[in-house]
Amino acid sequence: MAQERSWYEVVQECQARVVRIRAVLTTGGTLTPELQSDLDAVILAMRNWLIGRVRQYGLTEDAFGDVLLAVIEQLHRDLRSPGFGSMERKFGAYITSTVNRILFERRKTDQTNPLSFLSLDAPTGDDGLPLHRMIEDKTLEQHADAYQEEQIRARLDAAIARLPVIERQVVTLRLDGVASVDIARQFGMSPANVTHIHHRAVKRLKQILTGEGAL
Repeated sequence: MAQERSWYEVVQECQARVVRIRAVLTTGGTLTPELQSDLDAVILAMRNWLIGRVRQYGLTEDAFGDVLLAVIEQLHRDLRSPGFGSMERKFGAYITSTVNRILFERRKTDQTNPLSFLSLDAPTGDDGLPLHRMIEDKTLEQHADAYQEEQIRARLDAAIARLPVIERQVVTLRLDGVASVDIARQFGMSPANVTHIHHRAVKRLKQILTGEGAL
């Protein structure tokens, strides 16, 4: 049976992986399968660290998912930034400071309830129509003589363009028929995280397309 590693050993391994990843990403390169495995291992370490502190931070299951996604998104940005070389030497401190900053920003700005997981086919509105039917029905009712299916898709494309980058990428890939597991592999996260991002993006699209509010 494999001996359990200490957190110090995990951090040392992550630092070596981060050095290899940043050597490629900060120079405009792309991840090889080996480097993708390094990234997966780094994300897993960060996830396990956060799991161990769920009670300390008072995170619900939904809040944990949101914070983890924010941490992963920040990691992707920082791995490409020349200004974050310290994460190669002090990865443990990087994790702590990143999570604390995200939690601080979340408490300061997030005044809404946890997102409900909606889909384009989920009933919504007073009449219980799915989102895609609501879009079509409103368009056909108000502009029946002028709008065709391409105008409906144009509205959807315009709404997608307003999404945050990672949500826009996930939604676009899903509309193109790419499976969640393949998207997860591409972005270095779990299929469950991809599903969470997709649900969050659809929530925003519903708000945009039905005029309930801005992003």
